[in-house]
Amino acid sequence: MKAVKEEPGPVDAEPLPPPQPKEMSTVDTPGGRKGMVVVVEQDQPLLYAIARALPKPFGAHSLASFDELDLGRYQDGRVVVLVLGPSQMREDVLDKVGSLLRDRPGTGAVMVVAEPSTEVLRLSLRAGIDDAIAFGDIERQLPQVVADLLLQLDNELSAAAATAAATAEAIRSAAPPRDKRGWVTTVFSPKGGVGKSVVSVNLATALARETKKPVVIFDLDLQFGDVAVMLRLNPVHTVVDAVSAGDLLDESLLRTFLVRHEKSNVWVLAAPTAPSEADQVTPPDMIRILGLLRQMFDFVVIDSAPHLSEVVLQAVAESDTIGFIVALDVPSVKNARLGLQAFGLLQLPMERVLLILNRADSKVHLAVNDLERALEMKVELSLPSEAVVPQSVNQGVPVVLEYPKSRFASNMTQLSSMVLARALAAVPAKVASR
Repeated sequence: MKAVKEEPGPVDAEPLPPPQPKEMSTVDTPGGRKGMVVVVEQDQPLLYAIARALPKPFGAHSLASFDELDLGRYQDGRVVVLVLGPSQMREDVLDKVGSLLRDRPGTGAVMVVAEPSTEVLRLSLRAGIDDAIAFGDIERQLPQVVADLLLQLDNELSAAAATAAATAEAIRSAAPPRDKRGWVTTVFSPKGGVGKSVVSVNLATALARETKKPVVIFDLDLQFGDVAVMLRLNPVHTVVDAVSAGDLLDESLLRTFLVRHEKSNVWVLAAPTAPSEADQVTPPDMIRILGLLRQMFDFVVIDSAPHLSEVVLQAVAESDTIGFIVALDVPSVKNARLGLQAFGLLQLPMERVLLILNRADSKVHLAVNDLERALEMKVELSLPSEAVVPQSVNQGVPVVLEYPKSRFASNMTQLSSMVLARALAAVPAKVASR
């Protein structure tokens, strides 16, 4: 967020444009959609100054109050950018803006702020505001910020539509569903660097220790997977070998492609060794391999890539539980909101999602309740930031084994108990009798 140094000065009281006609002007986006900019400000001189800062191609429409916004006038699929003036920096307005941004894909918001404060940052984050601009900088910065946001929203809508279509096609073309035995948990985050692989490795280890049965990790970070590295394993085969086997692939052959971490009793189907090999794994391939792993193991943990590819979305759709990792920083929260919106487009049952906050005790200017309100979800588990985590990674031994008395190990055991409880509640006979 950009800091504001002073209150907006007096603005020449110029007459406002006449009331907007029913057919409002728009700008075409690169994806062929119509884009519309709506300026909302109670003070008329400020409203006119903000609207005047936008070039004509943006087709700005002015409103004195957010309550005047009638989305019924906008066609479905149209990109809409809200430019909120200083008078709209109120919690009641931002709650409404936040609901709109979450419920209507293709909508973004920019805040023109008058006074910097921690509260401005908190309220903006909670509402999902994309950017903030000082009133004195609107003529210089607002046109470019709005243009960039229109392009970003257009790309997001295009990507979501393409991904949804591709996923639906993958589901239709996949092999008939096999008898589901093992419980699949996908550890996912739309942002890299939040500890996703660490959680995957320790969850699998905790499940193996609690059930006293082997657990398999399917490393689906196909370009940069590092589960094998974290466990100091040297796999001879990877998921690419399983894909190359084609129709010959069965449980016996797939087992030869796995590598075992002796100390934890965790097996690993490793990611490709070269990023260029990632394209060889398609959603139907992943479904076929996952079906076999379900038959071979009671619990399957998928360490996914930090982006919403077709393969990752299909893995999420096939999962019984999704461990959604988020950190206490603005980019992580924003990406998490977009990821959850993508889950909504796929009509994924949100009760499958466990929101996990990693490095929860980091000293930042955000609180857990701010994150929960921004995502409209409760944090189910918080993982502390401890030195034992990177130490265990360097040693190649999961935290739950090397430092079992640490807070991180204790909380990971709690997470494995949550997953086990869900599995037992869903299929008690299958899991308990095997």
